[in-house]
Amino acid sequence: MSSQHVTYDFDRPIDRRHDACSYSQKWSCAEALAQRLGVKEITDNHIALFTADMDLRCAQPILDALHATVDHGIFGYSTLDGCSAYTDAIHGWFERHDRWDVDCDLMSLSAGTVKALDVCVQAFTKPGDGIIIQRPVYPPFMHVVEDNDRMILNNQLIRHTAKDPEGDLYYSIDFDNLEELAARPEAKMFILCNPHNPVGRVWSVEELEHMAQICMKHDVLIVADEIHGDLVCEGITMHHMAQVAPEARVITCTAVNKTFNLAGLAATNVFFSNAQDKACFEETRGFVEPNPFAISAVIAAYNEGDDWYEQVKAYIEANFDTVIAYFADHLPDVGVRRPEGTYILWFDFEARCRKLGIDGTELHRRIYDEAQVLLQDGSNFDPDGGEFFQRMCVPTPRTMLLDACERIARVLAE
Repeated sequence: MSSQHVTYDFDRPIDRRHDACSYSQKWSCAEALAQRLGVKEITDNHIALFTADMDLRCAQPILDALHATVDHGIFGYSTLDGCSAYTDAIHGWFERHDRWDVDCDLMSLSAGTVKALDVCVQAFTKPGDGIIIQRPVYPPFMHVVEDNDRMILNNQLIRHTAKDPEGDLYYSIDFDNLEELAARPEAKMFILCNPHNPVGRVWSVEELEHMAQICMKHDVLIVADEIHGDLVCEGITMHHMAQVAPEARVITCTAVNKTFNLAGLAATNVFFSNAQDKACFEETRGFVEPNPFAISAVIAAYNEGDDWYEQVKAYIEANFDTVIAYFADHLPDVGVRRPEGTYILWFDFEARCRKLGIDGTELHRRIYDEAQVLLQDGSNFDPDGGEFFQRMCVPTPRTMLLDACERIARVLAE
C-alpha cells in the first residue's frame, strides 16, 4: 500500500461529453442512446445520472500506472500467466478489507461482469432451464436469462413501507418463495446481487446462509454478482457468499470497475468453489487476452488505491445525505432511502404522481425531457411493479447533483 496521501477534489467538474478523449457512453448525445433512454434527443443541457460509473477522477496511483504502461511503448499480446503481482494485489485487497482469503488458483478473467454472467448461463444451464433472480434487479440479469432461451424464476423482493419496523423502501427476501422456486425441477441457477442493485441492501450473514442452505438443498448453483461489494456505507459490513457458505457451490464475480471507476477497462475476476467449474467456465468463455492497461490498473488500484477509496466513499455518502435531504425538504412525498451499499438511490415517485394525477409515462417525460435529467426507469428493473420508480447514480460533483434535484423538484411541483 502507498503511504503517500493525496487530497482529491471531487467537486471539480470534468467534461465527459465533449473532451476528445472521453468516449463516454454515459454522456453521449448519440441517437441510439437517446432512443434507449426514451428521449427525443440528448442535448448539452442534459445531466446524465443513469448508468453506474463515476464522474470523478481516478486515483493518482492508477493514472501513474497507466502512464507507465504507455511509456513502455509496446502493447502486444498480454497474459496473466505467472503474473504474481496481479494475483497478490487481488488477494491482499480482499484479505485486508473483508478478511476473505481468496484462492487465486480458482480465479478466472472475464471481459466484464455481464459477460461473465452470460458465460455462466451458457456453461452451467441449458435452454429451458430456470434461473432465479430477485426483482427489482439490474436489467442484464433478465437479459442473460431470456436472451439465452432460459426461463426467469422471479423471487420478488419484499418491499417494506413506513408502517413496518424497518421503514420505507427496505427490502427483504421472501424465503418461502425462494424455496418453492429452487425446488422446481427446472431450477438450475440463482443469480444473486450483493450489494443489491438497485435497492441498496447488503445481505446479512443470516440472509446469505439461508439462501445458501436452500440452494444446496435443491442443487442450485449460486452465481454472486458482488462488484459493488467495496462500496458499503459506514457501519455496514460486506460478507461474500463464498465466504459465508464455503461448502456451497458458488461462482463469485468481483471487479475494480465500480470501486475505482474503471468500468471501461472491463476486468472482472471470477472466483470458483471448485476447479471443475472453473474449467467449464473457461471452455465456454473461450480465449481471452487481458488488456495490459487493465492489468496495470488492477495492480495499482488494489495495492495503492486505499487513500482514494476512503475519500471517494466519504464523498458518495455525503452525496446521499445531500440528495435525501433535498427531497425531504422539497418533495417529501417521494420515497427514497439511504442504501447500505452501492452508490445508487432508488426513488418511489408513486405518491407524488398520484397527487399530480400523472402516470409513469408522464413522470418520465417531465424528468427526462422537461427537467433534462437522465435517470433510469424502474420498469427496467421490475417490469411489473417499477412504473413509478427511478434509479439515480450519485458519484458525481455535488453541484451537478443538486442541479438535477432542483430540476426534478421544479417539474414535479404542484
